[in-house]
Amino acid sequence: MTRWPPVAAMLAGGILGGAQIGKVPAAMTTIGAEFGLGLTGAALLVSLFALMAALGGLGIGLAVARIGPRRALLSGLGLGTVAGLAAALAPSTPLLLLARVAEGAGFLLLVVAAPGLIAACVAPHDRGLAMGLWGTYMPAGIALGLLSAPLVEAQGWRLAWMVLALALGLAALLCWRLVPPAEAAEAPAAAPILSQLRALAAARRPLRIATAFATYNVMYFGIAAFLPARLESLGAGTGGAGAAAALAALANAGGNLASGLLMRRGVAADRLVVAGALGMALLAAGVYLVPQPAVVTVLAVLACGIGGVLPAACFALLPRAVPNPALVAPAVGLVIQGNNLAQLLAPPLIGALATTSWALASLPLLVAGLLATLAGRALAR
Repeated sequence: MTRWPPVAAMLAGGILGGAQIGKVPAAMTTIGAEFGLGLTGAALLVSLFALMAALGGLGIGLAVARIGPRRALLSGLGLGTVAGLAAALAPSTPLLLLARVAEGAGFLLLVVAAPGLIAACVAPHDRGLAMGLWGTYMPAGIALGLLSAPLVEAQGWRLAWMVLALALGLAALLCWRLVPPAEAAEAPAAAPILSQLRALAAARRPLRIATAFATYNVMYFGIAAFLPARLESLGAGTGGAGAAAALAALANAGGNLASGLLMRRGVAADRLVVAGALGMALLAAGVYLVPQPAVVTVLAVLACGIGGVLPAACFALLPRAVPNPALVAPAVGLVIQGNNLAQLLAPPLIGALATTSWALASLPLLVAGLLATLAGRALAR
């Protein structure tokens, strides 16, 4: 029997956790001016999240398997709330950066623990829809964080960040009341860490899912990070370029929802991985090859929308990709780590190629799409 209230509570926590990423761009220039960081230093407040996950995703997953997913979920929400309040009150740059590192750790606990708990709360025929909803946490959360910009402008970044931290605290209380323990997965894992790592490697499917998700993120951030610059290079205005990027992010969230609905109607998740990867690769490459701004915008929106079916499909595959429930959290941690490694490494590479030629920047997207497609085919086999 499906229990939607705890799923909704965890989705609210995920979206508000993602808002702690989106709140930084909304206040970046203000913070940079207050602390004398400049734009580059203020951008570090964003990259610390990706760095934490790139270095510690698998380790957090192993920790979640030992302490239990519900405890990890609540710990992540609580840590994120306290760290968010500390960031809002930070009097100096070192304390602000330290608070952001703590926020990143809390966010990791949250996003690694939630998929297994959601899978335990829903009936098998609803799992695809639930994972499609969960897949929207990042684009919806970043959009919510960006919407704090008017409050930043009117009352300052500290009040805006405090409001978002308190909202995350409310989500923590909601999850504490509504989310039940997943009995099979809540007991601490008895197997040693090396045994768990060997079991993950032997299962193979988690590695293939991690490959598909990481290469998807090469394509997604290849669009999300550079679409405004690409449109401006073709003569579009800054406002129009920003609106196009926001539309692409919304399309990505819509793709996640569509993926959930398709899986609920019986479409196999591995087929969605293949279709999403192949379609996104071809359309994303066109973003850097076509010279008309309007066509580029359409291609970017379609690429993000079609590619958006892939994350939800990957999350739906994970609980069935491991030999026992205790490995779900480490598998999610592995996927999150690969995702953030791609997020860290791909933009500098694409940016360097785009400096030479926008056409060259399409090559990493095509290669990533090919690798994601092959991973999806391997999952189907």
